Amino acid sequence: MIDLISCQNKPDTNIQDINSKNDSVINLKYAKHFEIFKLDSEYKINVINPWQFTNNEKFSYIFSKILSTNNHKIKLPIKRIVCLSTSHIGFLSKLNLQNKIVGVSGIKFINDSITNTLIKENKIVDVGYEQNLNYELILSLKPDIIIAYNVESKNVGYITKLEELGLKVIFVAEYLEETPLAKAEWLKFFGIIFNVQQSADSIFKNIDEEYNNLKNIAQTFKERPSVFAGLPWKDSWYIAGGKSNLACLFNDAGAKYIWENDTSTQSSPISLENVINKVSDADFWLNSGTANSLNDIYLTDSRLSTFKAFKSKKIYNNNAKINSFGGIDYWESGIVNPQIALKDIIKIIHPQSFSNYKTYYYKKLE
Repeated sequence: MIDLISCQNKPDTNIQDINSKNDSVINLKYAKHFEIFKLDSEYKINVINPWQFTNNEKFSYIFSKILSTNNHKIKLPIKRIVCLSTSHIGFLSKLNLQNKIVGVSGIKFINDSITNTLIKENKIVDVGYEQNLNYELILSLKPDIIIAYNVESKNVGYITKLEELGLKVIFVAEYLEETPLAKAEWLKFFGIIFNVQQSADSIFKNIDEEYNNLKNIAQTFKERPSVFAGLPWKDSWYIAGGKSNLACLFNDAGAKYIWENDTSTQSSPISLENVINKVSDADFWLNSGTANSLNDIYLTDSRLSTFKAFKSKKIYNNNAKINSFGGIDYWESGIVNPQIALKDIIKIIHPQSFSNYKTYYYKKLE
């Protein structure tokens, strides 16, 4: 049974100390936003700082194979789950656990074929989104747990409502990890709660090895083409920090990220004028937002057509895999396939690499 410590920051006197001397730590290689402890038939998982711009927030959950009268405990393995983000689908599909999903937010944006088949068979339903969740429907689904994410603490109103209804809510904070492999390592979290730890560990080990092999290849190239990312919105451009997940991916691919000296791990708005001055001579433009063509770029702001990357047609977007409703697979399966995203970028900025390889998540804008 999974013993879930309810989501609260103050100590719960009904729950034993997670860090007792009898606990065995399950080591994680990259992830910083969760930690796992094992004690006999129980696991305890701490999710650390699960939203942006927060410090010293920790949510602790216990998972136990033994039935208990403790109200915090949930049965292991999980059999019925509601996902409040399509990125969670990526983890479950990687572990072939789509049949455990009973509800999801943003159902029309899902790319995974097996999940979509289950949706057509009415085995998975749309539960609404954040403040517009269908609580009655969620209750009727009888989920063992609800996997949620949060961008800012002030948005937790719907989380509180779910808990008031007696539902178990677990935060997943993979999107805050600072490296692609740290994000993918959340596979181990899902491996624990679905009792497929060995499979999750094996899959992640293969991802880790392939990613680092590709990274080593990229570092052999002498040139480091300059790269920037994103698309302006009105008069601002949200720029990924130099210590962000995206910056790490670019660096591992052998690129020179324009903001690599920035120390932030988050994305921050910068005035369009400042961005134009800084990136106009960059070699490549990646992850170009909603743009599907060079004309889309031009229509966003004609000044963007003066960029070196625009003139040389070296703009690539990560929306090569997209469904009819605009759901981009990069944000779903790409989370657990960072090695594929890395290979794509290496191929783009070092075209002499990987002969006959066609990029999977990325496409060139024409």
